[in-house]
Amino acid sequence: MSHPPLPPAPPQAPPRPPSWFPDPLDDSLLRYWDGYRWTFHTAARPVPAPSAPPPQQQAVQPSPVPAMRRDIVVALQNVRGVLVGSMKEVNLLPGYLRPEEQVLALTAAQGEGQGVLACTNRRLLFLFVGVVRRQFLEVDWNQTKHIFYSQATKTFSVYTTKFTKRAIPAFTVRVNNLNDANTIAHAAQSAAAAPRLDVV
Repeated sequence: MSHPPLPPAPPQAPPRPPSWFPDPLDDSLLRYWDGYRWTFHTAARPVPAPSAPPPQQQAVQPSPVPAMRRDIVVALQNVRGVLVGSMKEVNLLPGYLRPEEQVLALTAAQGEGQGVLACTNRRLLFLFVGVVRRQFLEVDWNQTKHIFYSQATKTFSVYTTKFTKRAIPAFTVRVNNLNDANTIAHAAQSAAAAPRLDVV
């Protein structure tokens, strides 16, 4: 009785010749294959040379920061309080000024947010620019009748009507530093037809 023929054996992969190959467990190494098995001999895998760097692009020069106006610099030098949180508004202030308007004094003030209160030769104005909100208040000197500063509440109020207990201010902001409130008031007195500051 004859046996059926055995199926042909699957073709075997040709044996790998002995050589250095990437280590199957560590990409940073080469491991020596002796033709039958991996050996314990390893070597650092050479790092390919970096490709040529892209052509250098010309460095982009930052646009020059405009110099601060001289009148604003002088006003800043006279500030006694802290302007933390108000410098953004100080830097934006020139964009809100009229032609030939000069800043005489300024200080940090609180309205709907921390901003700047500025006295100019034309008016008194408050500027706050927040992420969501902004506030711009102004009263020209020819409309201003009275300025009032309360030491108890640290509020600086500007009236366009005769001051009485029932009068409603054109605007009120908080100025924490009495010296800065006085500086604003003295600057206001030097402006044409500016009223005096009452401090209580």
